[in-house]
Amino acid sequence: MRRSKETGDEIGQVIGHDSIDFYKVEITGETLKGLKSLKGELVYLESDQKGIIGVVIDEKYLVGRRWIHVFSLRGSSGNFLTFNLKSYEPLSGEKTIYSRTHSVKHIKIDDLAGVIKEKVQSNPVFRNIENFIGYVWKGSTIKQIKFLSLFNSETLKEQSIGEGTILEASIGDKSVLYQIIDGRTEEEDLEQKDSHGYTIGTAQKLGKYDIEKNELETVKWLPEIYTPIFLLKPKEIEYDAKKFIGKLPNTNYGFPIKEPDTLVTHNTAILGILGIGKSCLTFELIKKLINQTEVKVICIDLTNQYYHSLIKYLDCNLIKNEIEDANKQKLLNYKGSEIANNPETWGNEQLYNDLVKEELEAFDNSERRVLILNPDWHRVERAGSNFNITHKVELTPAEKTRIISERLFVLARKQGETKNAKYLLVFEEAHSLVPEWNSVANEGDKKATNGTAKVILQGRKYGMGSMVVTQRTANISKSILNQCNTIFALRVFDDTGKQFLENYIGSDYSNVLPTLEERHAVVTGKALKLKQPVIMELNDRKLVADYPDD
Repeated sequence: MRRSKETGDEIGQVIGHDSIDFYKVEITGETLKGLKSLKGELVYLESDQKGIIGVVIDEKYLVGRRWIHVFSLRGSSGNFLTFNLKSYEPLSGEKTIYSRTHSVKHIKIDDLAGVIKEKVQSNPVFRNIENFIGYVWKGSTIKQIKFLSLFNSETLKEQSIGEGTILEASIGDKSVLYQIIDGRTEEEDLEQKDSHGYTIGTAQKLGKYDIEKNELETVKWLPEIYTPIFLLKPKEIEYDAKKFIGKLPNTNYGFPIKEPDTLVTHNTAILGILGIGKSCLTFELIKKLINQTEVKVICIDLTNQYYHSLIKYLDCNLIKNEIEDANKQKLLNYKGSEIANNPETWGNEQLYNDLVKEELEAFDNSERRVLILNPDWHRVERAGSNFNITHKVELTPAEKTRIISERLFVLARKQGETKNAKYLLVFEEAHSLVPEWNSVANEGDKKATNGTAKVILQGRKYGMGSMVVTQRTANISKSILNQCNTIFALRVFDDTGKQFLENYIGSDYSNVLPTLEERHAVVTGKALKLKQPVIMELNDRKLVADYPDD
């Protein structure tokens, strides 16, 4: 196809280049009619009327002038798309774009010959130009990329770009997902003492999402500098909230609990401030464990909210709420001989041990799957001193928790070693049930926490594990938190909590915690088969509860 018109509309000249594919162009011609912006438009980079085709990826007004960035287009074999502007016929063997004029001309795709038009339309940059937001910058590593952002405030608003946003870049012939975790502003000097500000983003490498396996596959190495970066345009796939625990933000790329037994035996922590969604996540995990394993769940709940909430997720016939009223009455009515120098004759601690054992055995032999206990409702007392005893003191929640944990451990040990999940202890308000040594009010709580931690450590080989739920990461026993393999970190503000979580998720992700949105969490751990931390969008309760509120 030949044209009588010799050239397209000249719009400017090449004034420099960042790489072999990125060119800076100063606009010297008049604004093209009908075009508010040049972004996405095709241009011809002239070389003695023989040159290559490129696409405008960015447009700025600097030092009183209009500037654009052009990305040269290549064919499937990696060669530049070159043609003769006069005839619009493909060329071969062209190795340079430079000319005496460095002219840049606007062209329309419909004016191109068929073979060139097809190659342009199949080029990934041109095809996905609306999601082009930048390119790989210096300082990138195997784990993270730095990228120069080219999106404007309008794109920022429309696409909700920020922490957790999923990007896509190429490593060799593989498309790899990255997640934004940080950004910073920079400034460079221009002529006449003017300066230009720009933004450098940081994105963590996630890997390639396998739609069939619902997991992230490892991709080695890193993209070349100046590799184009795109907002992920996810494939249209169905998302089933009851199958997955969460997904990559703004996608349907979901993650299931791959090893539900490990969620129990290798322990789990759910951390975050009040009202951010910890309890809903806990109930959903319990529901998934009930459906996928044979585990029995014992919830130690000081909030007195578990029963009323869990019946929205599970059949109420699967739940036993509290110990028998008759046993509560026995605790209230018990009165020892109270011999002044014999502590064992004061209080009902031994009776409580016996009743907890009885209740756990009855629960284990029943069809129920969840037992909810509130230690504040159990009146348990012991001697107030070791000699010349004159009064009794009530056991703290931490001390009662130790008794429950130890009784459950004895029950699990009787059944022998196993790799399957048998019993899950859920510590709601864990900072009160297993407090850190510097957060306790008395020595009894220190001994109690150490006893509970020992049970959790030894219980794994008998199929026993824990789920720690707290809003005060700083005040919970680190000897217990350190045993948690799977972590769900929701919004956290305190420095101690962030510093602790840094050991699991790294400093970059821990710095993101204060700005996480609701129902978003940094997740890592064996139970989900995640090889690195991921910011995940958690499920809405209405999608996973069997009997949600109206």
